Amino acid sequence: MMTQTSLLAAGELNRIQVTTDLRPELARLDVPVLIIHGDSDASAPLELTGRPAASLIWGARLVVYVGGPHRLYFTHRERLNRNVVEFILDGG
Repeated sequence: MMTQTSLLAAGELNRIQVTTDLRPELARLDVPVLIIHGDSDASAPLELTGRPAASLIWGARLVVYVGGPHRLYFTHRERLNRNVVEFILDGG
């Protein structure tokens, strides 16, 4: 799908993602949150994205996949689905 996206839309999305500070919104979340992140994600490193996001959300559950890359839904599909289902069944 990404290859079918217009360059203008892709460029605008990238601009918004790198210039918008979402930290205040994260701190206001009051619902169960599951963050699943690979520690080998080169494009969105765990220490710059997943771990700080989890620390801003009260009660967030962070699950780190050792050796996990950016596209966990391709490389760790079964485990990812299992973790999401467990989170839902546990009530978050």
